[in-house]
Amino acid sequence: MIKSELIQKLAEHDPHLFRQDFEKIVDAILGTIREGLARGDRVELRGFGTFTLRKHAARIGCNPRTKDPVSVSEKLVPAFKAAKEMHLRLNPTALRHQNRTASKSSIAADIVR
Repeated sequence: MIKSELIQKLAEHDPHLFRQDFEKIVDAILGTIREGLARGDRVELRGFGTFTLRKHAARIGCNPRTKDPVSVSEKLVPAFKAAKEMHLRLNPTALRHQNRTASKSSIAADIVR
């Protein structure tokens, strides 16, 4: 979803605030994430997920047009990992699989005792 769609949805839920207020809120959240990553920090939004930086080592790549080798320098790229709550909300069948796995491991633990 793009920023303007997000702001529109937020504005529909709360008629007491103006669209400009929601724009400031969304910009503040995204700015905080951007600034944290720029400092090299890990940014966590509880129940949503974690933004981190991953280092990609320098390597020799290939120019797809000429097939010539190209030196690609080391770089940092942003990465996102969904929180457990978000993952389960997006994948409700994973919860059933998790419960089955947990019950099997508890049965195995009882047998070992």
